[in-house]
Amino acid sequence: MFLARNHRQANHFVYYYVYIYVQPTLFEESRLVIPVTHGQARIGHLPHSQILTRATGSMAAYDFSLNPYIGCGFACSYCFAAFFQPDSTRFEQWGTWIDVKENAEKHLARRTDLLGKRIFMSSATDPYQPLEAKVGLTRRILEVLAVPSRQPRLVIQTRGPLVTRDIDLLKQFHHLRVNMSITTDDDSMRRQFEPNCASIERRLQAIRELKEAGLRTSVCLVPMLPISNPERFAKTLLSVQADHYVAAGFKISDRQFAANTRPGALALAARLGWTQAECEKAILILQRHLPMLNRSGGFAPE
Repeated sequence: MFLARNHRQANHFVYYYVYIYVQPTLFEESRLVIPVTHGQARIGHLPHSQILTRATGSMAAYDFSLNPYIGCGFACSYCFAAFFQPDSTRFEQWGTWIDVKENAEKHLARRTDLLGKRIFMSSATDPYQPLEAKVGLTRRILEVLAVPSRQPRLVIQTRGPLVTRDIDLLKQFHHLRVNMSITTDDDSMRRQFEPNCASIERRLQAIRELKEAGLRTSVCLVPMLPISNPERFAKTLLSVQADHYVAAGFKISDRQFAANTRPGALALAARLGWTQAECEKAILILQRHLPMLNRSGGFAPE
């Protein structure tokens, strides 16, 4: 608002007020609000970090992997992504630190070569980990990617029901699938292996909501943890009407910086008697009631 003076009339000036409404974001850059800590995790900033990585190895069917964060607040005991960390201290402290690629959406907005590209989000973090509810970086990335002239063929891998927050954006994509990790039918087992994650029912409900919105989904029983009732679990999974179902045991590798299973999860599985043979037995029972369950289909590009 400012005060303006009108033309002179009979030795008097006539004043009037002019109101101007200005949208602040036109003049000042919107920034992420990044906390110093979130839960038990320390939060770091990566303002210039690479957001897209050329996909190779087991991800070679994709053009790029996309990771909004480094590290993950879910801190699952088995998480293979920890093995991608060259720093031994960070490996040991996995789950207690998260780095935010705070300018990720700006880097993507400058790309002119993403239309139709096959992108996997995310291969080494969870885009809907608890911090995302505070920071909103994954949503910003989706806003950029949803532009029709830039839209990739996108697969989102998560165990976070928060993904349903973004259904409005997800529906704008022509080629998109959400993979939801559900590793067991037993919440007591879930709490032992992945205590920071949402309950099984909340994840199942997220899939239902995604399907009701017309989105394609996969249920990923990877890694499969101890199952208390495979027959009943198969029927429950079938009821959510996912487009794909995939199951596999723990990843075991002796290669450096390769996907692997953390020692704590292997030790816990051994104490519970959850061997590879037991896992295979459970998969066979599930397949009898859920014949579309396979070993890899849910991870293929959309």
